[in-house]
Parts: sequence; structure tokens; C-alpha cells
Amino acid sequence: EDSYKMMRNDGLLAASTIKFISLISWLLLQWSLTSAFVRSNGICRMDRPQVQRMKLILCAGAAKRNDDKNAEKNDLLNKHSRLCLAPMMDYTNQHFRAMVRLISANTLTYTEMVAADELLSDKTDHNVKQLLGQSATIPEGPSVLQLGGNDAAQLYNCAKIYHEYSQKDNHKCEYTALNLNCGCPSPSVSGKKCFGAALMKDPKHVAKLVRAMDDGVEGKIPCTVKCRIGVNDSTPFSRKTYDRISEKKEYEQLRSFVDAIASDGIVTNFQIHARIAVLGGLSPADNRKVPPLKYEYVYRLADQYPELNFVLNGGINSLSKVKDELDGNTSLAGVMVGRALCADPWSFSMADEMIYGDATVDEIHQQHLCTNRRELLEAYGRHVDYEESRNDPAEIRRSLVAACAHLFAGEPNAKRFRRELDEIAARPERLQREAKAKVWSNISSGGKGSSTLASAFSTSSTLAGGGWDDMQTSDSPAAVASVGWDDIQAIDDNTKWDENEPPLSELILEAAHRNFGDKVLSSCRKESYDKKVWEEEQARMRIATGDPILFAVERSSGEKDSKVSGGVVDGWFKNGLS
Repeated sequence: EDSYKMMRNDGLLAASTIKFISLISWLLLQWSLTSAFVRSNGICRMDRPQVQRMKLILCAGAAKRNDDKNAEKNDLLNKHSRLCLAPMMDYTNQHFRAMVRLISANTLTYTEMVAADELLSDKTDHNVKQLLGQSATIPEGPSVLQLGGNDAAQLYNCAKIYHEYSQKDNHKCEYTALNLNCGCPSPSVSGKKCFGAALMKDPKHVAKLVRAMDDGVEGKIPCTVKCRIGVNDSTPFSRKTYDRISEKKEYEQLRSFVDAIASDGIVTNFQIHARIAVLGGLSPADNRKVPPLKYEYVYRLADQYPELNFVLNGGINSLSKVKDELDGNTSLAGVMVGRALCADPWSFSMADEMIYGDATVDEIHQQHLCTNRRELLEAYGRHVDYEESRNDPAEIRRSLVAACAHLFAGEPNAKRFRRELDEIAARPERLQREAKAKVWSNISSGGKGSSTLASAFSTSSTLAGGGWDDMQTSDSPAAVASVGWDDIQAIDDNTKWDENEPPLSELILEAAHRNFGDKVLSSCRKESYDKKVWEEEQARMRIATGDPILFAVERSSGEKDSKVSGGVVDGWFKNGLS
């Protein structure tokens, strides 16, 4: 075995050496040709941006030459980046991404951030599937897996786990690219764990992390970086103080960050939230509102580095604004939208036609596209029924229901629909509690197994005065040893999910029919988009004329839908997002 390992290591070393020598030789050749070109054109000196750009071009070319395996993924990434669903914790899970795929076949979706330590702490198939898995009934399509961490070894192992997991035939797990989170300002991320936006303070370390991720997937898929335009953690933040900072200096720091990350040719795609991240002084919600947006920084990067791809993020809350940004700034690779897409996903249903134009959609994804919201709920219903058939409804239903909670945003009865969904989401947990209470009541009144169970409870200090949950979690099995297995099994059977309950898909569709007429359910994507554009235009006119009664569309996206208290569905936008 030792001899085999030595031979294997020698072979890997030799292969790496040959690859390294060929890369250096190619770079030297390109540099000599470039030098000849510079001399022949009478250019004696190049300033720093020109030198850095030449370096990026050479490294990008070398990466492409030596790693053609991810060319297809890279083409997909570039093609579908025109509209991106931003990564958001507790929002962009596999269920919401599946619903978005029923609305748009081209939109590039991002997962929730998967923390490296969370994935590595439990490598069982169940945990890996929960963190990395995709819908089994709706094709994932173009999508990006976002990782979070500040340790190169951990990120390497995470990328390797994904790579190995994606190769298994019995698992649905294939992403277009990996992404490193360098933009989250949350104190629990950038403060306590020192990653997210805090990484922007050390660009060289970020480059090391990205290299580790690329090694973990063996260069098979592209690696990208999502960041802010900078960070502020030196002094308590105030807008007045921030406005005194030189924009030239601030932009130079951002450009230096991009230079350092892109210098080895691994990262050619950046998603930039055009605000600084205030670390330690503002909440995640305030970090989305207080620091001013500076789109011009991203525009300048896109113009200055045409060999790289830049996606603009921050403050864009409608499909028409996405189109305006892309039409007005052709150097941008795309636009990323987060809260607005979660708050009103159907308003982006014309994305394929408006943003991607004649972009071709493969037959598999084309057949899953829905023309109206009735079709969408029927298709999404197949997904939720499949998931509930393989998981405990009490554990999974809330996330399944939350994904479609805002599908009818802006329609009459939308709030009532969400309240009904909240009741549907809570039903499995409520029924389990009632079943356990009934079993416990039966035991207390002398039902099956009552004598032995009562005896066990009366003699156990751990269980004395406790309930069914205490018995389940007891670390004193001897206390319940006298209880027969048949008795325990009967109790367990009585507290399981009732299979005679209506399927979740049926409950959701019935709630939609109760609250919305056929006109709403059957309205096509074009009708819904035209209505949205009209509302936006009316709101702009009211603002221009000074009318204080503004349409909700001009509020921060999702604001009007967050005022219904209670429940996971109506609390979606209660907490801050990164």
C-alpha cells in the first residue's frame, strides 16, 4: 500500500511539473510577443492599469488553454448571467429555486450560502443532500452554489465533497459554477466567523481561497466571487463622514481587490453589490439602505476590464429596471436581483423574452415553463408532493409553502392567501402535537401500556413530571425498560403523519382558487408584466407631481407584504438579508 501511494504521488508530481512548465513556457511566449508589439508601436512605458490588464488577459488565456473542461460551464455562466437571483439565507433554497425555474428557464439562480463548517461537520448523505441538493422533479438549470468560509483547507474539502457528490448517479446535484461569499455584512458572518464581507480586507487571502475551491473541483467548473465595493470598519459609520472619503481612493481599493483575485486567471466573473459593507456598525437591513449606491464603480470596472464579467447588484427591484440597466450599459454582463424577486416572483415572468431575447432554451427546460399561475401551482405541486413523500411534513412543509407565498403579490386577497398558506404550513406540526397529547392523555387515564408507562415515569427522576417529548429524549433507557416494545410502537404509530390527509399540492391550489378568480389564475405572463409596468409608470407620475399617495411598487420591495404578523410565511421579510 505504501509503495502504491509513493508511485501515485510521484506520478502526480510529474504531471503537475509538466503542466507547470508548459504554462510558464506559454506565458513567456505570450509576454515576448506582447513586448515586441509594444516596442513596434513605439510604446516605451505602460501605466499600472495597463500592465495589470495585460497580466489579466495573459492569465485568462492561459487558464482557458490549460482547462478546456469547464468551457461549456463557463459559456453557460456567461450566457445566463444577464439576470441573476441573488443568494439569500432562508430564501433561495431548492424549493424557491425550483419555482423560479418554472417562471424562467434562463435566469441564473444562486443557492443560499453554504457555510464550510456546517457542511464539513456532518458529511452524511442526508446533510449533504439538504445543503447541496436540487429538485428531483424540476430541472435546476443554470445555477450557482455559493460557499462561505475563510479557511482554504475547509473550502477545498467543501468543493471536493460537492464534486464527488455530483458524480453519483442517484443524486441530483449539478451546478454551473461555484461562488465565494465576500459580501455578507452580517455580524454572525463577517464578525464572529470573519468571512463574508470581512474577506475584502485581505484580497490575497481571497485569491488563495478561490484557488483552493478550484482545486477541490479539479478545475471542472468556474469559480466566481460576490463582493461589495468595499468595507468600512475603522470608525463608527456616518453618512457625513463617509461622504468625505475620496471616491478615487475608494475605487482604487476596489480595483486592487479585483486585480488580486483575477490575477491567476481562475476568477473571471464578479457579482458586485454597489454599496460598501459597514462591519460592526449597521445591521444587515441597514446595510442595504444606509450606504449609498455607487453603480458608476461597477460601470468603470466593466469598461476597464472587458476581459472580465461584472454583474451589478443592489437597489434594482423590477424587470423593467433590469432591462434599462442592461440596455444603458452594454459592458455589464448582467444584473442581480434579490428581495424584489422573492417579494413578487411572477413580476419577473417575462424575463426570458425581455432579457434573453432569442436565447435558446433546451427542450427539457422548455416543457417545464408555465404560461400562467394555475399551471405553475400544478407543476410546483408535483414537486412539493414528491418532497413530502420522502421527508417528514412537520419538518419540511414550512419551506415548501413559503416558496410560493408571494406568487400573487399585489393581487386582491393576497394577504388572505398568505394567511391560509401559513395555516397549511403549520398543520403537520399541530396534528403531531395533538396526537401526542391524546396518547399521553390515554396513558394517564389507564389506556394501553398505562400501568408500565406510569410506573416507569414515577420511578424515573429524569422523567418524573415530564411528558412524551421527555420520554423520547430520555438518557435513562432503564426507566422505560419495563414498557413493552409493542406499547412504544403503538404510541409512535399514533403520532405519525396521517397519510389520509390531502396532499399539499391540493391544499395550495384550493387556497388559490378560494382567493383568486380564474382571470388572475389564468392571466398570461405578458398581461401580468404589462400591468406591472403600468403600475410603475403611475407611481413615477405620482412622484413627479408630488402626490403623497404612492403605489406600493415604489416602496422598498416586499414592504407592504411584511406587515402581517406571525407565521413563517408572512415573516419572510421581517428579518434582514445579506
